[in-house]
Amino acid sequence: MNRISKLLAAAGIAATMVFSQGQADAMVVTGISQSMTIADKTVTATDQDGQKIKFVSDGRVMRLMSADGEKDYLSFNSFDGRYTGVDFNVRAIETTDPGMRLFEITATHGANDKNCGYWLVGKHNGLWTTYISWNSLANIGFRVDRWHKLSSRIVDQQLVITSTNSYGRTDFQTQAFWDDSCDWFGVRRL
Repeated sequence: MNRISKLLAAAGIAATMVFSQGQADAMVVTGISQSMTIADKTVTATDQDGQKIKFVSDGRVMRLMSADGEKDYLSFNSFDGRYTGVDFNVRAIETTDPGMRLFEITATHGANDKNCGYWLVGKHNGLWTTYISWNSLANIGFRVDRWHKLSSRIVDQQLVITSTNSYGRTDFQTQAFWDDSCDWFGVRRL
């Protein structure tokens, strides 16, 4: 199965998860690291298997790569069509049940740090994949055509993603959850 087929299959599973009404399984978030801004530099990290990886950005596109730079696992760019002056922020998220090390990536630009991208990525069956993206949030009512500032935090050991508008008011909130029956993430609007 080629990479495009795998991505389309993953997108189909993700779309199914977004619209599922089943009972969410408890994924316990045990920690979130401090956010690392990756402007035009390289930041290294370790994945859940203990392998070294790096995040590399040129201010337009950020890449998740093997530490030696030989493998380009995933690439991220702005969802709003602006491809210059984009700042990417990455932080690790540790979970149990299932035990995973995920990376939450946000993209912003402008003086007020308008969000222009969101991804929750990790390894699935040994391959890097995007579990939740800007599109996943849009599928449950997130207005991508408006100004947003996204943040996430742990609430009762669950990952809650919150959007505030330009006035600082919450305009969207969702919980990321793991569904054991599908072996995939879903999002539920709060």
